[in-house]
Amino acid sequence: MHQVYQRRLTHSGSRFDHCEIGILRLRLLAGILFILILALPGRAQAPSAEEQQYLFSVLPLIERGDLTKAEDQIFAGLERYSRSAILYNALGIVYTRQNKLDKAATSFRRALEILPSFTAAQLQLAALDQRQGNKEEAVRLFRAAGDTTTNFEALVAAGLGLADCEDYAGAARVLEKAHEVKPDAESVTYNLALAQYKSGALTSALESLESITADRKPDVLYLRGKVLEGLGKPESISPIMAACGIQPGNDTFCADAAVNAIRQEKYLEAVAVLEPAIGKSSGSVALLSLLGLAQFRLGRYREAITSYTAALEKDPGVDASREGLGFLYYVTGNLEKARSIIEAGLKNPKADHYLAHLEAMVLYRASPRLRPQALDAVNRALQANAKFAPSYFLRGKIRMDQNDLSGALADFKRAVALDPKYPLPYYKMAQIYVRQGRAQEAAAARSTFSALGSRREEEILARQTQDILMPVSR
Repeated sequence: MHQVYQRRLTHSGSRFDHCEIGILRLRLLAGILFILILALPGRAQAPSAEEQQYLFSVLPLIERGDLTKAEDQIFAGLERYSRSAILYNALGIVYTRQNKLDKAATSFRRALEILPSFTAAQLQLAALDQRQGNKEEAVRLFRAAGDTTTNFEALVAAGLGLADCEDYAGAARVLEKAHEVKPDAESVTYNLALAQYKSGALTSALESLESITADRKPDVLYLRGKVLEGLGKPESISPIMAACGIQPGNDTFCADAAVNAIRQEKYLEAVAVLEPAIGKSSGSVALLSLLGLAQFRLGRYREAITSYTAALEKDPGVDASREGLGFLYYVTGNLEKARSIIEAGLKNPKADHYLAHLEAMVLYRASPRLRPQALDAVNRALQANAKFAPSYFLRGKIRMDQNDLSGALADFKRAVALDPKYPLPYYKMAQIYVRQGRAQEAAAARSTFSALGSRREEEILARQTQDILMPVSR
């Protein structure tokens, strides 16, 4: 999806999988080989003019894919130049293109035995290790290449390799060296900023982005917004919105724009972003679910039900869509529909804990006769997530109805221990204290309830559900 630059690190955030744009790394490194032939550390270690000339005669064969002839010619050269690092490196490239990876690795290692700081061989072998899942060794080699070379293309390859191995701090360090060599290379500056962002160096990332003109460059605008978001700046919404406006068909940009708007309670702005984006990406479950959430928070329940239903039809396995739809049927009083939607999702043994919590809410409201089933449901929710304060509050209410005051009080205390700003448990605690004749404690609980805002249960439920349905930043 990203189109501005040749290569991107991985954006991630929220509950959506963000875009990854890759390059053919082996192809890039093969190109770097030719650049680095003469860029070897130390003249004493440099290959002879005859070796270089011989290699130049082989390169056209590799370029046009005549690999068998290239292999034969390299072996002939190695009979003449038995300790030629550049020929072993070329042989490794031939084997790589033939998908003979073990032989390729052996050839690159032989090149490094002869010439330990041979950057091209380090990069090639690192790429093979990465390809075969040996991330630790790949990181070591990419770092070594980045530490010893001053060649711009090699630094970029090493930096991107480290980023692919998720060594973002190492990637930032190497890409910064590349940036110093060519400060006007915007793709490198962007990737430097992205590596800094991924490594948590947010201020440095913002400084790096300042040197790139962001107008009409959605990738840059989006990254700037994510950095500002990470720094806790409310103005993060503007560049992300702008990125979505430029590329309304980019689910990542538009989903994050909507998430930012919803977090700032700008629900109309979220709807304004999402509707044209869905027009471009009608199959996006993430966008439909976010639209349903924004509509729900605006009180447009029918529209929200339509959006969540569409999302669920496209992918019945997404718990967030099912939870949103189930909650909407709950608040509109259609408890049978809510129950059927929720119970269908609970057939999945890996269902989200909030589905079980919603089931308990529906059963609790449906009938006093269903209190035992509601208690069973909320217990299942707590087994799945023992740190969810609303489940303790709900269980406390059920126990209170069953006259289990000590159990209810324990649940209400646990709820506020997990969420000290949760007012409703204090209201119920005050009721229990009154029944037990503990007037002073009842007054204290009422005072805390008032201090926390005395909000209605329906409003708090809506906020809790929004928090559950919102994508979680990673």
